[in-house]
Amino acid sequence: MRWVPFLILAYVTVLVQATLVGVLVLPVGWSGPVAPDLAAAVAVLVALNARSGLDVMIAAWILGMAMDLMLCGGGGAPTAIGPMAIAYALSAGLLFRIREAFFHERAMTQALLTLLFCLLAHGVWITAQTLLGAPWSAYGRWLAKGAGISVYTAVLAPLVCAILRTPRRWFLAVPTDRRRKRR
Repeated sequence: MRWVPFLILAYVTVLVQATLVGVLVLPVGWSGPVAPDLAAAVAVLVALNARSGLDVMIAAWILGMAMDLMLCGGGGAPTAIGPMAIAYALSAGLLFRIREAFFHERAMTQALLTLLFCLLAHGVWITAQTLLGAPWSAYGRWLAKGAGISVYTAVLAPLVCAILRTPRRWFLAVPTDRRRKRR
């Protein structure tokens, strides 16, 4: 893993998430508006292509911590910093363990694994936030919103992976095709 370029990518991802994703917000009836989680799509890309599980979990933790800091509420909002980082790291670790069963470059694989990643990460985050003091009356609505975010992110994940296909060599130490053929 090339950490300095990855940190720049994480910063740009959070910057895009905070500024441009507002254009992509979809109004959903009961659960409220949903927007894609671009950091999750980047975490899935890293989980599919990084060399070691430790690198994957650290990179996902960094992206999750950035999302935690972005989602941290002000003015008495019942949010805690840390659950999203832990959820991202654990979900990415799981994807790293099962990635050999999938074709990494297929759009359907990227979408399905992103859906799995987001359902796990957002489910853990919502449950942790509720256990840490958020009202239980909104738990079902928040889970529905997390599922909506997961589906929306899964739909956009192949596009994010396609955009980052060429520059991934800058932040990942990806083996060349020649090395892959010898194994």
